[in-house]
Amino acid sequence: MTQLTFGYSDSEDRIWLSVSTGRRFWLTRRMVLSFLPKVAELLEKTVSGGDIPNALPAAERVALEYIEALEDDLDGTPAMEVNKETRTAAIGSGPPPAPPLLLTSLSASAKGDRCSLILHPDTKDGTVSLKRVEFHRLLSALIRTAKGAGWDLRGLPVWLLTKT
Repeated sequence: MTQLTFGYSDSEDRIWLSVSTGRRFWLTRRMVLSFLPKVAELLEKTVSGGDIPNALPAAERVALEYIEALEDDLDGTPAMEVNKETRTAAIGSGPPPAPPLLLTSLSASAKGDRCSLILHPDTKDGTVSLKRVEFHRLLSALIRTAKGAGWDLRGLPVWLLTKT
């Protein structure tokens, strides 16, 4: 299972993305602020339920999907408690992390119940495929990190700023 962690470097004014494979990437403010509206639109276009008569509009369906993804895990464990041990790995264990690689672009794809985060420059770790629920959690973590950095997130759909 691939695990992703975000953090912010104030000296670089960049968000770093660490993949459990050991790869680390820099995400610039401009890249993140360009990516978030596009991925929100993608999720709205690909949310299920549009074929149901009298279904809620796509924006409302994806908002519900997003909120549910940030709630408790299927077994009732709060989302932030799941895999908690991976976020608190012992300092000094293993080799030092590789220096972050500056991403030139960040994109996403969605089909059915799967979403992919596509990192460029393309590397063997360049595409991370996730369930939609996991993808929503990834977006929430990215948004929390960007908010913590003081980045201006105006212009995003309200549902994407819920619970972050």
